[in-house]
Amino acid sequence: MSIMLCSFRIRVINQIIYINNPRSEQMNIFKQFISSLHSPETIAKFRMQKIGKTILYVFFLMLITSIPFSIQLGANVNNLYTYVSTNVEESIPDFSVENGILKSDVEEPIITENDNTVIIFDPTGELTPLDLNEYQTAFALLDREAVLVIEGNPQPVSYQDLGTDISKAELSEHIETFGGLLPLIIGVMIVGLYLFTTALKFIGIFTLSVITLLLKRKTANQLNFKQGWVLSAYAVTLPTIIFAVFDAIGLNIPFSFAIYWVIAIVMINLVLRNIPKPKQKPISDKPSDPQQPQI
Repeated sequence: MSIMLCSFRIRVINQIIYINNPRSEQMNIFKQFISSLHSPETIAKFRMQKIGKTILYVFFLMLITSIPFSIQLGANVNNLYTYVSTNVEESIPDFSVENGILKSDVEEPIITENDNTVIIFDPTGELTPLDLNEYQTAFALLDREAVLVIEGNPQPVSYQDLGTDISKAELSEHIETFGGLLPLIIGVMIVGLYLFTTALKFIGIFTLSVITLLLKRKTANQLNFKQGWVLSAYAVTLPTIIFAVFDAIGLNIPFSFAIYWVIAIVMINLVLRNIPKPKQKPISDKPSDPQQPQI
């Protein structure tokens, strides 16, 4: 029993060291995140880390950065649904969709806007989905398609693809059904967005790791591709967080793509400079003993 208790204490102590030693290559993912924001020297120590933990870190990083956008996305979708469901009777005249074409007696587009949320009704064909790029949040019924605009991105759905005719009364019923599924729809959108942005981040990390192979020749030529990929995953932390904050506060930076890559390349270059040189074997000055003559 005493041996088991002693073993348990040793494991607890090792776990405390694992968590609280900021210089350890085995520090936990939260401390890795904090260190990756400001310490190229600490990032350089992660080069021997297993690839699995690095992949987990990338998912963790993108989870952190997607939280503000996910909250904003959910709020925008909910506000759009609330506005459309309460104003569709007043903002949209009687209509019908027959053979994939919107028909109504309206002779010009009707645009209703309130608190940056827009409802558009245009059976004339004057407007197209591209014309809706100027709106941040909108719902539009055009001559051949319905368009949902979220975060400035139009998502058109052709009436022909729906495979059925529809009237104003039926639209109100569909909107009510949509409201019942709203939490599920928002959840699917957030998960899909998270996976998409994470996939793009992996592509960016791979690109930076290729650049790392070129930069390492003068500073850390002993680095292999796997180690360069690991270091690149941590080097992108700072620019990723910076632009996530900018997006959260609605700040649009000119040439943001170029600035992102400048920060990432500068960061990985600083990391490479903090990788110690491999130790060289000392050359002995002592001459070798001559062979003894055989007797």
